[in-house]
Amino acid sequence: MNAVESESGNITEAISNYRAQILLKILVITAGLAILLFSIVAGVTIGTHEISLGSAFTLIWDHIAGVSYEPGSPEWWDSYVVWEERLPRIFAALFAGMALAVAGVAMQSILRNPLADPYTTGISSGAMVGISAAIVLGITVPLFTDELGLMANAFITGIIPALVIVGITRMKNSSSATIILAGLAMSFMFGAITQMIMMGAEAEKSQETYKWMVGTLNYVVSDKIPLMAVITLAGSVFFLFASKQLNLISLGDTDAKSLGLNTDTFRNVCLIVMSLMIAEQVSVTGVLGFVGLVVPHMLRMAVGPDVRYLIPASMVFGGAFVILADILARTVLDGISVGVVVSAIGGPLFLVFIIRNRREIW
Repeated sequence: MNAVESESGNITEAISNYRAQILLKILVITAGLAILLFSIVAGVTIGTHEISLGSAFTLIWDHIAGVSYEPGSPEWWDSYVVWEERLPRIFAALFAGMALAVAGVAMQSILRNPLADPYTTGISSGAMVGISAAIVLGITVPLFTDELGLMANAFITGIIPALVIVGITRMKNSSSATIILAGLAMSFMFGAITQMIMMGAEAEKSQETYKWMVGTLNYVVSDKIPLMAVITLAGSVFFLFASKQLNLISLGDTDAKSLGLNTDTFRNVCLIVMSLMIAEQVSVTGVLGFVGLVVPHMLRMAVGPDVRYLIPASMVFGGAFVILADILARTVLDGISVGVVVSAIGGPLFLVFIIRNRREIW
């Protein structure tokens, strides 16, 4: 009887611990939502042209309701700053952070590699070829305006490395290491093409291209946001629904196959979805390093490796991270590119993770 009571007590304790862990994960995601909301509010109100919180809400509501102001009036300028400058930057930063963080979780899961990030497949290098071709050579996809043509260039050339890697993985005896090595090869190849284009560029065009290489929100326009939102949210929803499969494949191909998962097909589908998300992100904000690497690592320590909770947590914290970095970049640091701030914060954080060597999170 004592043995039965002891076993019952152990089961009760295990259930209690499990519920406590689930509660902690939910609290982390809730805290992330609160931080994200704060960052959005701060992004709207903080800047060289300060706008109070009440005025910001009034301007947003009036714009939605169709209220117009006299051109040149203080209200008209406030509305212009909110709707044409700050909100596009905020939404671009939000969706860029979401895309990078979610794709980082997926990439680390399918490759079972803590050093993998969304740019592992060479997508960023491919997209930079399209951007440099548009800026330096004036070559853009026909039937698009200058801004959208540059975006289309980056999107198309960013997809090419991923398609090549998917083709390679369909060969026999391909593995996670194959994807990483092929991604490095794509990065070097497309990086070389970008450098060749920039070598003959004028100083002004070369500087503009360089800003895209380090990541910037200075060229964001509202026309780019809808497509970015659709692709980012659709990709995030896909990975949310594929959470079970991502958990399985993170156990290793042998175990995942024994549990009924076609690992090769699933990995290729994930690569294509990630490629669409990241190519779109780079085409709008340029290359933002460390977001897809640091945010998933940080959140694995807080919510554990279960992708069902890791993806929503990554969505909110990734978006908040880039928004807050942009606020810091355009206010305290006098307009420096957001990619510089993201890397400056992400690099030391990642170094801390390496020093702590938290292998148990994997």
